[in-house]
Amino acid sequence: MQLFGGRVSSIELDFEGELAEHDANLLVASAIKGVLQPFTEDRINPVNARLIASSRGVKLVERRSPARGSYLSLVTMRMGGHELAGTVLNGELRAVRIDSFRVDLVPEGRFLVSRHEDRPGVVGRFGTILGEHDVNIASMQVGRDAPRGNAMMILAVDDRVADDVLARLRDVAGMSDLKYVELSGDSHR
Repeated sequence: MQLFGGRVSSIELDFEGELAEHDANLLVASAIKGVLQPFTEDRINPVNARLIASSRGVKLVERRSPARGSYLSLVTMRMGGHELAGTVLNGELRAVRIDSFRVDLVPEGRFLVSRHEDRPGVVGRFGTILGEHDVNIASMQVGRDAPRGNAMMILAVDDRVADDVLARLRDVAGMSDLKYVELSGDSHR
């Protein structure tokens, strides 16, 4: 929700591979909780998750299929025109796709997620601004749809990023969207 925001009218969950052969009720409940918990006082759990989604007018769609790609199991969630896919690699949760961009991200910590024009200077400008404000970059991933097309950059940062720094980053030439996301160790369970 921190990444995509907005009102959700449906949640689509695709379970591929080995996972499709098992009860995924806990994953469904976790997805519902992750999407709806910020907007309700109700405690969402595996017993009431589907009921709460239904009472809020959120349509839930589940699909199961054999493995179609590189992963033994893959969960893909679609909502509000966006898509997030994840799996478990070597016992660790991983986000492997955000919309059309392939990523390799452990969903824990602080992140800056930008969408911008793929052009020289954007990455450098980000580094300069963050360095000027003593924000350390722990890791960086950049993906693009085509040379000089659209790009997504994910920066894992060690420190909280202040609103005035976010404002400066959003003003970088070519920037179309920037989100600051904080995920605690238990936010994906």
